[in-house]
Amino acid sequence: MADYLEHLASKLHEIDSGIEAAKAKLEKADIGEKTKALAELSQLRLLHEDLSNRIEDAKKKDADEWSSLRTGFQEEADGLKDTVEKWLTRLS
Repeated sequence: MADYLEHLASKLHEIDSGIEAAKAKLEKADIGEKTKALAELSQLRLLHEDLSNRIEDAKKKDADEWSSLRTGFQEEADGLKDTVEKWLTRLS
């Protein structure tokens, strides 16, 4: 389980870095819908924080249903990472 938790932590760190990179690029960009885009990035940040908090809660509780949570956490992290990568591609 330690390897899995390290993998999730690494993925969350990548997502966090991607969100920050997208935000920095967006703030420098000259686009008309900047406010809307920044709000969407803020929503991604909230989703990231929520996922991170739920993972921490599961670790503290030593969740009995860890295998089912594990799959859900991985899917959410993958989805967030894909979304952030799309943002970065759009801003490049």
